[in-house]
Amino acid sequence: MKSTDTTTKKKISVIADISANLENVIANATELAKAIKGTVEVLYVKAPTDIVKGDNQLSAMRTLHRDTRDTESKLRSAVEKFSSKTGSKVTYKIAYGNTKNTIKAYLEKEQPHTVVLGKPKSKFPGIPASGIPSFIMTACDANVLVTGDDQKLHTFEDISLGVYGNSFEDTTSGVLADLNKKTSKPVRLFSVRSEQDAVSNEENKVQDAVSYVFTEGANVLDGLASYVKRTNTQLFCIPRKSTKESYLQSDRARQIVQKLDVPVLIVA
Repeated sequence: MKSTDTTTKKKISVIADISANLENVIANATELAKAIKGTVEVLYVKAPTDIVKGDNQLSAMRTLHRDTRDTESKLRSAVEKFSSKTGSKVTYKIAYGNTKNTIKAYLEKEQPHTVVLGKPKSKFPGIPASGIPSFIMTACDANVLVTGDDQKLHTFEDISLGVYGNSFEDTTSGVLADLNKKTSKPVRLFSVRSEQDAVSNEENKVQDAVSYVFTEGANVLDGLASYVKRTNTQLFCIPRKSTKESYLQSDRARQIVQKLDVPVLIVA
């Protein structure tokens, strides 16, 4: 039998753009790294066509070189700030190419434990945003932490966890179990049922958990978001496989991310 190296650091990959939200995203990633004994790598991907527009080859190379230099300066500044503050190892990579293909190839090669990204902005109220963040949320097999512009967790120690579903009894290991062990606060379970199922008194199997059951309907996520805020839930977790509810679809996860004003962790 091969021995297992239990000291291997968990890799946390930040899929970044150069925006005002970048520092919040890296801050949350480094705090998560402290909590789960991980390392952080920031990946910045940009399509060359977004930078070079109709230039000749020599001019295009100069434009790419200038963009790389500017981007590297901004990334280095953000990375060094949080490396020195938290003591977590933070590295970065810059890549140019088709954005989705490059990110997909990176994730397949690196196999990160958790991917961290900024909250996607929807162009139309009530409709989940599309684009790269939504692509990652639906296509990535790793844990995915999504944080908004003002959603900064100063620590992952002793935080108030909310979980989508009536139980996460099957999740005995992994990031959700790690975070649950680090808090003294009860887990809050938020489940959505059909009108028929909502009348059942199925007991959750999570010790010291508090359950909230919502009946499926047009405004169900507004009600859920209201209770997440009212209960001061700091991190909302959506296990991909831990509930038997038919409502947990990729679109539902994206809708929840859009509705909530707290970071959301989609758990592999």
